[in-house]
Amino acid sequence: MNLVSALKTPEIEFLCDADDWDVIPKPYPAKKLVPDWFKALPMKLHDGLEASTIKRCNPFLDAMSMGYIIPLAADVEFTVNEDCSGVEYKWSFYKSMIENHGKNQITTDKAPNPLMPKPPIKFMNYWIIKLPKGYSAMFIPPLNRPDPRFQCLAGVVDCDGYFEYVNFPFTFNQPSFHGILPAGTPLVQVIPFKRSDLDLKTVTRQMKKPDLDLLSLTRRKRMSHESHYRDNVWTKK
Repeated sequence: MNLVSALKTPEIEFLCDADDWDVIPKPYPAKKLVPDWFKALPMKLHDGLEASTIKRCNPFLDAMSMGYIIPLAADVEFTVNEDCSGVEYKWSFYKSMIENHGKNQITTDKAPNPLMPKPPIKFMNYWIIKLPKGYSAMFIPPLNRPDPRFQCLAGVVDCDGYFEYVNFPFTFNQPSFHGILPAGTPLVQVIPFKRSDLDLKTVTRQMKKPDLDLLSLTRRKRMSHESHYRDNVWTKK
């Protein structure tokens, strides 16, 4: 391996058909999807200690900021009955936007699925994701900003070897809904990861004196400085 290829930054590529370019909304970094309620929060409720809001919570913001958002490709009109067991939909886009799964694919009489009676449905996605060798992608509902209308199911795909569109199974959760999900509605958050990073040895044990000493030190630091984690531990993602 030459030095140039060894130093090359790994890339994630989002690819679409030429006919869809500049027609369907493009994926974008998840850090750009910050809810208005979060933006409106002050950093602190007042000037005293223990007055910080969640806006100063780096773990919360890190979860929202990791990876990328894939948006809905085109407008879809939904009509949903009173218990979400019946979902109808239509669109004007020239490609299919929704497909059904059979209920027997997710449940049996002996082991009923808690998602039922909501029918399993699937958003069609028209972006292929290409990752470097050894990388996979985790597809999850956008973290810390749930959509009350629907929720996509989580999944992991080895996108380094699977050159194909990944579609998104979901359930519609808002009863008696009639309206349009507009193009650009955030569907999933895509977080790429290197599979070898998951190969950690697992150790389960009781804490020993060095562990207890470190825990005590961490707590004293937190008592001394309200933003210890934010200012002294956290690393920018």
